[in-house]
Amino acid sequence: MDEQGKIVSTCDIDENLALQMWTRGKTPRLSIFNKNKNSRKLIHIAWVEKRDRTLAINGKKPGETFNYVVQDFEPAIQKILTDYATKTNFKLKYFKVVLDLERALSRPEPASSKSDLAMMTEEKRGSLWVADCSGGDKNSGEFRPFFPVSDSEEALFTEGRMNIASISARGTESLIKTGITADLKRVNPERWHNPVRVTAAAMLLGFTYCGSDGTKMADALWVAGEKPKNINPNVAAMKIPEKKLTLGDPGLARLGFKLTAFIRHFYILDKIKIEYIDTSEKALQEAGYERQRRVDFNTGTLGDVPYRTTFYENPESQMTAFGCNPRMQTAKHRGDMVITLPTEVYKYALKLNTMSDNEDDFFTITRLLWAKQFAAWYENLKPYVKGFAGLQG
Repeated sequence: MDEQGKIVSTCDIDENLALQMWTRGKTPRLSIFNKNKNSRKLIHIAWVEKRDRTLAINGKKPGETFNYVVQDFEPAIQKILTDYATKTNFKLKYFKVVLDLERALSRPEPASSKSDLAMMTEEKRGSLWVADCSGGDKNSGEFRPFFPVSDSEEALFTEGRMNIASISARGTESLIKTGITADLKRVNPERWHNPVRVTAAAMLLGFTYCGSDGTKMADALWVAGEKPKNINPNVAAMKIPEKKLTLGDPGLARLGFKLTAFIRHFYILDKIKIEYIDTSEKALQEAGYERQRRVDFNTGTLGDVPYRTTFYENPESQMTAFGCNPRMQTAKHRGDMVITLPTEVYKYALKLNTMSDNEDDFFTITRLLWAKQFAAWYENLKPYVKGFAGLQG
């Protein structure tokens, strides 16, 4: 492979346009090849996430233009990504990231006392498991799921299976050795298997990290474990360290926490609705909602700007709503974000996000929104990568 890279896979759209995958050993690029002009433009594959995006290319004749819509490119994107995964060392990197992500999700948060459970920080509450040794004996306890379980999942938690033999055996590898994580993937792959596979593929191929830019992390994953290039061959060089993934890694740009939010709230996501309204207060009050209180959210929680969120309840319909008003205008501004869900579902969600009686509106609203964002991103990307990602179900 030369410094200019190479085209690994290609698919003709018509006599004017072809889509290709280009690489030079790091995060690949999508090549938009104009056959009429014999010219190409390299962009990140994330470009295809916006399916209503339009593409216009020049024809051979002066003033001639051909227009396309990204959603029509799905079969072509599937083909070139599948070819790329087959013809490069992508799968070696891919399966390593899958395993690393699974381990990150399986890291239990240790709790040695009741106060540890009651005072868990937001980052710790992003975990899916707790190594609960709070019963007074720090050398014993059990791995507790920090997520609701279905009947089929609950049947996996047989008596004694989740016991912690000693304080030195309450880490990630010990939890994995119980076999519970593998069994959860088996009984409910759409919750535990497929989202991890799609996320790993997205991280390496250059898709967004659930809406955030992850290109630096993607490049780091590609070069990890390799020797630096363009150095004196007579000089011994250390390999670039492997990138160890953790849910709190800033490079994941909240992707890890959005994934855990999706898994935790998996069974209630279809009950939550998100829409955008010019003036949420007027619309909700006209719909019978009564204003309760307000909470401010800092930049980076509900969006790229600060939000002032007003709580509403509709006693007649027993619905709860949150009118989220951005405190700054942006190019992406679409009005107020309104989240609605049954009141009983919200109360249930509050309990899902705490290991004590300390219910937290701020944390719960954030996680519900992140779970919905992940679900939409995941469903959008799944068709593109299903040909090689090893999805089940």
